[in-house]
Amino acid sequence: MNNKELVINAEEQKVNIALLEKGKLLELHQENYNNKIISVGDIYLGIVKKISYGLNAAIIDIGYSKSAFLHYDDLGFQIEKMLDLITINQKKNFLKNTFFLNKKEDKSSIEKILYPGQNILVQISKEPISNKGPKLTAKICIPGRNLVLIPFSEKVTISHKIKNIKEKNRLILYMQKIKPKKIGIIIRTVACFKIEQILKKELFILIKKWRKILNNLIKLPPVKVLSENNKTYCLLRDTFNDDFKSIYCNNNSLCKEISSYLSFIAPEKTSIIKYYKGNIPIFEKYGIEKQIQIFLGKNVPLGNGAYLVIEHTEALHVIDVNSGMINHIKKNCTESERIDHILQVNLLAATEIARQIRLRNMGGIIVVDFIDMYDPYQKKKLYEHLKEKMKNDKAKHQILPPNEFGLVQFTRHRVRPELKYNEKYQKSKSPIIYIHNLEFILEKIMNNKVEKGIQLHIHSFVAAYLKKGFPSIQQKWLFKYKKWIKIIPRNSFKYTEYKILNKNKEIISSSFI
Repeated sequence: MNNKELVINAEEQKVNIALLEKGKLLELHQENYNNKIISVGDIYLGIVKKISYGLNAAIIDIGYSKSAFLHYDDLGFQIEKMLDLITINQKKNFLKNTFFLNKKEDKSSIEKILYPGQNILVQISKEPISNKGPKLTAKICIPGRNLVLIPFSEKVTISHKIKNIKEKNRLILYMQKIKPKKIGIIIRTVACFKIEQILKKELFILIKKWRKILNNLIKLPPVKVLSENNKTYCLLRDTFNDDFKSIYCNNNSLCKEISSYLSFIAPEKTSIIKYYKGNIPIFEKYGIEKQIQIFLGKNVPLGNGAYLVIEHTEALHVIDVNSGMINHIKKNCTESERIDHILQVNLLAATEIARQIRLRNMGGIIVVDFIDMYDPYQKKKLYEHLKEKMKNDKAKHQILPPNEFGLVQFTRHRVRPELKYNEKYQKSKSPIIYIHNLEFILEKIMNNKVEKGIQLHIHSFVAAYLKKGFPSIQQKWLFKYKKWIKIIPRNSFKYTEYKILNKNKEIISSSFI
């Protein structure tokens, strides 16, 4: 089902990439044109700065302002071969290192393998976040679209998601036949049913990258020996499939680069790349700017008038689901209808929470306070729904069932800094953000043909703003919804407070808690 779009805004100093699914903003990436920026996948020749005995880890200098962290568990089985290779290339203390590493009884902790001043090949596994430096791994891998090259290994492994036994055997036998010695290969899921020529071509490209690393080992550390591809390529490499219907980009040369890459991984899809040359900024044209303003704030509106409150702390993230005093059901509703209504709000909130976590790249501990439910069946249904919506999230995560307090807790692995909306920008644009939020709620209400005689009770200043000019915002709403929305000024309201009433004076939606 073609429901994904990629919108790329290339500016002078950076590139912003938005991934949309069914028109909704799903991921937002930013890449700066700066060689000092560290990205996951970059490979460095670093120097062991010191050993942290208590943490069983080493502090590595890779030339970044903050020292990088390498834990013993991230050394990998190939560490001996790698250190020997570096020593041979740099012609330093080869006998000393070989003797040191061959003492089998001395490999239980990191200080028995590494020592201060030693050169080591490492890869970024987690970008620097807050006051922490980057996290490293010595388990070097070079990823491609269909294959992942593992130096110092001999194994050929294949994705467990490929279920066809005949195809599995074909891929493994072919890769064992063409791969060089002392090189391991992981066959990715997308390699299924790929012709041998494509796999061979990609293997050649990956080997070329590995040779580039080997040639760079003669350089004086700390130094970057291989850069990960830019974020556009990485996103296409790891996520591109038949679901993508369009790729829009406002830079002609970048369009050509993307087309060249797609002609290699999916030649039949090159026609979906479209160069945007309109006068309106590309993010504004495709509604991304508006979504950033609405969905990256503290309060996130849901489609039925309810909303989320998202708070970020140093230790964890807290999400509260708030009904927002919505009254879509009649006042004389039965208890079962009320309970079912709460479930529907929670299910809608769970869908949005899964998107928010991915959009903001939230990691660590996340606690969600859903609206209280007491039926075990409904709790289980909510839990299964949340797990289903989180399935497409590639980051490792674990979700726990609702506890006795009704809280859902889960952890999510984060490799990049959390996406935070610029607070100064948000404050300067707050009236516009507020109107966008209001329009989002009104659109849901006005699409319901039953609702007539709508009244919007709002602060006097905001009411004047909505009525100002020709055509005014109020008049634009009439053209858009084919229904007149009566605006009632309320001096007692705060600027961001509102109530939406129907013709029976029943509250449909409200900002009041």
